[in-house]
Amino acid sequence: MEQPPRRRSFFVALFVAISWMAISFGFAGVLAVALDRDPVETPVPPYAGLIGLALAGVVVWLGVGLTARARAPWIGAVATAAAVYLMIIGAALLGSFLLFTEQATSPFVIVAVMLAAVAVAATWFGLRGPRAPAS
Repeated sequence: MEQPPRRRSFFVALFVAISWMAISFGFAGVLAVALDRDPVETPVPPYAGLIGLALAGVVVWLGVGLTARARAPWIGAVATAAAVYLMIIGAALLGSFLLFTEQATSPFVIVAVMLAAVAVAATWFGLRGPRAPAS
């Protein structure tokens, strides 16, 4: 199996990271309606969530770009998911400790983390192309 060139994988990773941010934002809206709950109930500056999502987007970009050349996507997907979780709750800690504790168990954060892992694995499989049939 041929590995994609590093430059191409980081270019594709940029689009995947932007798509991940948009999809995570959309899922948060749907989840907010389904759960009848605000994503952030703690009083917090409006930029706090966007900073966390942007930092996590950089992590997704790096995770997808670096995992694209790996032999298997699973370590990269788990590492990216863990780093996204830490980035989001770390950015929440900058707001307040109360926000940190709220975000640490938030279903919105958990969905964003799962979507990040799926983005890494799906991009890895997408860049590999179809396999030749076994004979």
